[in-house]
Amino acid sequence: MNPDPYAQLDPDTTFRLDHVLSFLTTLGLWVAIIVGLTSVALISWRLHSPETYKERFATPARLLRWRLWAYASWHRLCKRCGLSASEQVTRRNKEGQQVTLTRWFHPKLLGTDVSHSALRLTIRARMGQTVEELERAVPAIRDAAGAHSARAVVISPGTLRIELVMREQLSTVGHAAPPTAVATTRVKLGRCEDGSAWTLPLSGRHTLTVGCSGAGKGSALWGIACGLGPAVAAGFVHLIGIDLKYGIELSVGARLFTKIATTEADAVETLAGLEKLMDKRGNEMAGRTRAHRPTKTSPLVVLLIDELAGVTAYMSEPTLRKGAAASLSRILTKGRAPGIVVAAFLQDPRKEVLPMRGLFTQTIALRLRSRDEVAMVLGDGMADKAPAHRINPDKPGTGYAIAEDGHATKVRSDFWSDDQIRSTAEKYGNSRTAADRALNHRSSFGSPEGSARTHAGSDSIQATR
Repeated sequence: MNPDPYAQLDPDTTFRLDHVLSFLTTLGLWVAIIVGLTSVALISWRLHSPETYKERFATPARLLRWRLWAYASWHRLCKRCGLSASEQVTRRNKEGQQVTLTRWFHPKLLGTDVSHSALRLTIRARMGQTVEELERAVPAIRDAAGAHSARAVVISPGTLRIELVMREQLSTVGHAAPPTAVATTRVKLGRCEDGSAWTLPLSGRHTLTVGCSGAGKGSALWGIACGLGPAVAAGFVHLIGIDLKYGIELSVGARLFTKIATTEADAVETLAGLEKLMDKRGNEMAGRTRAHRPTKTSPLVVLLIDELAGVTAYMSEPTLRKGAAASLSRILTKGRAPGIVVAAFLQDPRKEVLPMRGLFTQTIALRLRSRDEVAMVLGDGMADKAPAHRINPDKPGTGYAIAEDGHATKVRSDFWSDDQIRSTAEKYGNSRTAADRALNHRSSFGSPEGSARTHAGSDSIQATR
């Protein structure tokens, strides 16, 4: 017969401890074997096929870890960041005694979404809380998550989406690729922090790029100029340059430019000529169309100004300085619709250096010296959203692109070497020599006799040889 299952165990039997120890030993051995074999398999996989290892194991595991962290630490994170509220509740226990409990109320984590570099949290504010309070806690949430940067977007009343960039893709220098396609509305300058391409809108936008010396303004400048190379060759874009530092910067790719002004008088004349072209186009467009579309007879004109302070503040003659500032202000105010846009580069962001800063519709803040400079360039309250003063000096070209709606994106422009600039200029520029462009030559839009040489039916800009 089978022994009675309900019979008490004899305390003197050896089953009491030996079986338990044997079971635990066997279990631990099997766990160690499984862990060891798994580790060997993963290491072998990583060594022999790193691409598939990253795609099928490392990346999914990392994304799962981000999600688990968000759900597991959300309530504690809300308490530490001051997003939670509490109230004291008095109740009676089983013995009839009154006890006081603390009841916590947290913003609700509605869901998470992950990409290969970012974790997105969708949050609904608790009762009595505003989305502005959630937004103020975004920097604290960013640092708690160990994210490189964060941004918040209100997606519905009381609901906020926070994007945490967990893996930044800007640590290495990107080398520019020669352009091939004709583009007039936007150009590719580099990468965003999530690894996607950074494209800068140009048509209908005035762009101001500010950064201290060595911040990488040249990469952004040549990204625009060389990126428009195919359109320059096709006749849909004309590049006009102002470089009052002897033309050193722009002369490297002078063939891409229709005109380069290197003296103060020439700069004033160039701006005045562009203003006349703007008025001519505006009068022709009135009553016919509200948006300029680049053609060979009416190309998009892009004015590139290297070191804007030389035009707005540091000209030696007060009369020239006032004339240049007045013309530039009018171009910034009225030039977008007739197809004349400005891309200017600046080191000193003080208001007395650039009083018309508000006329630029999009801004790129490269490395700056302090929070105060960030506020000067981007506005009050932007130092936390776009901390350009914290950019590593060893990462030139890194900055924050601020769009018209105030959205900040961390970016890094690709590097353009002198050889790449020259080869692009030779490929897409015309046959005139660099000396003809870099020195003080007058353009057709700046002289009465030049206007007579303009092609019939065309308001394109021709450089005098």
